[in-house]
Amino acid sequence: MSESNKPQGLQVQFETQVTEQDLMNFKLYHNYHSVGGVAGLLFGIVALIICVVSVGQVNISYTLMMGFFGLFFTVYTPIGMKLKVKQQMKTVAAFKEPVRYTVTEEKILLQQGAVTEEMLWEDIFKIKCTGKSLVLYITSVRANIIPLRDIGDELDAFLTIAEKKLKPFQIKVGDRYGHRNN
Repeated sequence: MSESNKPQGLQVQFETQVTEQDLMNFKLYHNYHSVGGVAGLLFGIVALIICVVSVGQVNISYTLMMGFFGLFFTVYTPIGMKLKVKQQMKTVAAFKEPVRYTVTEEKILLQQGAVTEEMLWEDIFKIKCTGKSLVLYITSVRANIIPLRDIGDELDAFLTIAEKKLKPFQIKVGDRYGHRNN
């Protein structure tokens, strides 16, 4: 490669393969770190407590209704998520092949099979670490999931580039990865 064609600055490359478990972890994290998810879980727990306490105290239909709501919000929600994840893994093409990331200070290049996409740093809404994955939010509802096991030793270099290109409030990874918790 000639000197003029060599990439300038720091460059990070890694390949990811999002598994069913990675997607489930992301959905659980996303749900239970939202007001609605926490409220639903708390409502379900309270409904189950009311169900147990109300046995023999009130009309049986009230007790059964509280039991139903409690089970729906505590048990059905994660089961429903699991079923949706299984369906997504079967139907969404992006989960079928690994994605190769090439990260530079100018852009993030994603390659999957014959498809190549460029993502500019200005397109990143925020970066968040769930503890199991690094999530690149493009919008508040569209994201790329990068399992930490796949990025491995390149995490620090990736975050160094991200800190140069994004505002501090856009990066939420915590102290355990050697970066400030914003």
